[in-house]
Amino acid sequence: MGRLIVMMLPLLGVSCAGEGPVATDASYDLTCPDPPASCSLPQSNCLGNGGLREILGVNGEVSCDGETPLIAICELQRFEGGQLLTLVASVGDEFAFELRGATVESDGSVSGAACAITIIEDQVSYGGRLGACGDAQPSMEQPCQISNVVLGDADGADISFDVACQGLLSDTTGNSYNVGGREGGPARIRFARCTSF
Repeated sequence: MGRLIVMMLPLLGVSCAGEGPVATDASYDLTCPDPPASCSLPQSNCLGNGGLREILGVNGEVSCDGETPLIAICELQRFEGGQLLTLVASVGDEFAFELRGATVESDGSVSGAACAITIIEDQVSYGGRLGACGDAQPSMEQPCQISNVVLGDADGADISFDVACQGLLSDTTGNSYNVGGREGGPARIRFARCTSF
């Protein structure tokens, strides 16, 4: 949390005006589900050791590999009965965290038949149409749980939430990952300077 605060301090004045690039701290840990799930342990890279991935920065800046641009998208579309959320934090097309189609209610609950989480790991997609998400505990039908949604927090994020996925499956390789925090439990994802917030 402190990393995003430090990164965003010089940007908070611009944030109030709704200008400037989207900032993200999408940090999560990929682990293998219990057997018999098929899984290869993630490889260390500039985003972190083992399965740790830290997509941290602002849209358009050079990512940790010194070459690939970081992409950060955070959009909220308001409609009668809720708000539709689209979030993307990626390093080119190689690594990404995406949340699409989630309906966020005024009380912070998340729903929607189209709610889906996608993790891209070394250009392989996990989840997507197989990554249904919502408020319920992870299950085969809904592998990803979103909880503790906060719209606008004291540290300058427009949205922050916890996410945990069990057996997030790739439809191309058949492999799967669990997604959580670096010290167990869910991962905390944060975005600032979002569109339509």
